[in-house]
Amino acid sequence: MLINKAVFISPVFWFLIPAHIEVMIFGWIIQFTLGVAYWILPRYLEDKGRGSKPMAYLIPIFLNIGIVTMVSSDLLNWNGMKLTGRLFELMAVLTFVILHWKRVVTYNK
Repeated sequence: MLINKAVFISPVFWFLIPAHIEVMIFGWIIQFTLGVAYWILPRYLEDKGRGSKPMAYLIPIFLNIGIVTMVSSDLLNWNGMKLTGRLFELMAVLTFVILHWKRVVTYNK
């Protein structure tokens, strides 16, 4: 993508930039951060667990549905689906917060 700034290859690359940014930020950086936080945040002291596993599996599912929806709406120029994609990404973040809130807040009690 960046090579097209220095050496003009194709104008199609400029069309792909929103999808590229979505995949890099949400598909790579955010998922990596959520995964590391899931592992690094303190575990529950009583049962040595990290919380509900089905709820933890919902986080990447919601996030990936949101990413696919956003990328497809960018590529197909279908602006009506952008809100749906962002809502799925928001659901992933809210699920993450709900899953981890007690692990962070009650650790020193």
